[in-house]
Amino acid sequence: MHNRWTPKATVLITVLVALAFIIACGGSATATTAPAVQPTLAPGATAAAVPTPTPAPAATPVVTAMVTPTGTLNIAAEDLREFGFQPRLSGGATGHVWRTLGERLVFVNAKKEYVPYLAKEWSISSDGLVWTFKLRKGVQFHQGYGEMTAEDVIWTFQEMGREDSRQSFRDHINRLWNLGEDGKPNATAVDDYTIELNSGTLQADMLNVMSRPHINIFSKKVQDELGEEGAFQKGVGTSPWEKVEIKPGQFWKFRAVEDHWRKTPYFAEYVMWHMPEESTRVANFLVGKLDTFEMALDSIPVIEKQEGTKFMRVPDAAALSFSLFGNWYVGHGTPEHKEKSPGYDPSLPWVSSSPDIDSEEWKNAAKVRIALNIAIDRQSIVDTILMGEGKPAVMQGWGCCSHRLPSELRQWEYNPERAKQLLTEAGYADGFSIVLKVPPLGIPGAEDAVQAVALMWEDIGVRGRTEAEVYVTLRPKLVGRIYDAAYFNGGGGRPDPLDLWPEVMLSTAGFTFGMNHPVMDELLNKAIGIPDTDARYVVMVEAARFAYENALQSSLYTVNRIWPLGPRIDTWLEHVNYSSPGDLTNTTWIPHRK
Repeated sequence: MHNRWTPKATVLITVLVALAFIIACGGSATATTAPAVQPTLAPGATAAAVPTPTPAPAATPVVTAMVTPTGTLNIAAEDLREFGFQPRLSGGATGHVWRTLGERLVFVNAKKEYVPYLAKEWSISSDGLVWTFKLRKGVQFHQGYGEMTAEDVIWTFQEMGREDSRQSFRDHINRLWNLGEDGKPNATAVDDYTIELNSGTLQADMLNVMSRPHINIFSKKVQDELGEEGAFQKGVGTSPWEKVEIKPGQFWKFRAVEDHWRKTPYFAEYVMWHMPEESTRVANFLVGKLDTFEMALDSIPVIEKQEGTKFMRVPDAAALSFSLFGNWYVGHGTPEHKEKSPGYDPSLPWVSSSPDIDSEEWKNAAKVRIALNIAIDRQSIVDTILMGEGKPAVMQGWGCCSHRLPSELRQWEYNPERAKQLLTEAGYADGFSIVLKVPPLGIPGAEDAVQAVALMWEDIGVRGRTEAEVYVTLRPKLVGRIYDAAYFNGGGGRPDPLDLWPEVMLSTAGFTFGMNHPVMDELLNKAIGIPDTDARYVVMVEAARFAYENALQSSLYTVNRIWPLGPRIDTWLEHVNYSSPGDLTNTTWIPHRK
């Protein structure tokens, strides 16, 4: 246990009086509500298993819960990032936009089941290759852009899969929608509401990807009229919230879409505020100007004293991981390698000059990576910084399914003395310097945890320097394989590690966690084509073992997401999008407090 670092003390109450920035919000009113109606599961489609290659019976349609929207909902985020909504341009820098304006074909509910969304049902051919998606009729795009049809869906995935797409799922889309050399999906619009997609090969993660919060369906008409950049700024989706006003660096304002096919919001207006400082968010919540916000855990003692406050706890909703960038080995030794991975630098202590896992160069770099992992006291971070609202983690994406891992892969030991010995064996007895980069993540405890890691690494002779950088400027360096130090990244809990690992660990992935290797490419590509869950996990565990034993992917903790609920609102826990439970999703279901 270290005593040189502590989480931020609960001193916010002394700061509140001095805060000058208080936002103005509209008054609240009560609303007449109808009982919430849950979507119905498409038989055979669950998060535990990919639907078997047989037709899935039609699902019961979602019934809209009719309400009369009233009042203004105010929510603050640490970093709104960039506003923009277009299939090619909407990358990770526009995260809150996806979750507010967009809807996807499939949804993951609280039971971790895949349920109908824009696709009212789906089926798979007997050979497992042809997917048929039946779309809902009458789904309207915002701002009068008309009804969503099969043409919009096919065009959306064509745009997402383009070579210059910013989508981190770009290569997933290429694979799943079987984009050919002409860049067009191998999909046919049978009619305005039916799509037949020939995926070419078995695709075990089709529904995983289709349920992600940013795999939304866009309007082709908007781009035809306004062009790509115009469509990006216009912000036309199909969700129950329609864009009203955007003030970069200040707020985004939306209005309720009445008689929406899925759910009319309880509130008539929704304002999302950009508030980087926790103290500012707390101050505005305490004076009633915010209904909820992305809250740091050490603010709970102050918030819980506020009369009428409730807390909504989403278990294991988010994770904080770290990656040692520069470990890109696919294509090593070819002229294209440096072009594709300019951040590859074998002079870095954690990067090998050879991809041969039996070589001395590889073994020494692996020792450095292992040393950095076992120098971290994860349990201490959970107990102190997270106040017990989390648990140590080993590899990102496995929080849902760690029970499937062998016991020896379920935790990192904390052993700073062994870490020092490994560094000595690797030729770094005097340590080395490293940058620890962390953008605003909205992950509870992230900032303090990174500072703690830096101090723990200092104890084994590794001189860490923490640097903050906004995600909008950092992301291009990550995606471009330019960055070459330690990067702390966060994300929501995933229903299956296959939902994350191909996205960030394949050499063809649009995003990266700083590593790829021919062994990992082979295993993940193999797992993608195995529909049977148990058989697929045999391969995924093999991939996990390779990543763990070589310390190529690491995680610090999973953490509960706790949302403070002001006296005007109540919980919407059962309606959170559980394909990414750490994110602010389905705000349309936030009800007035009775």
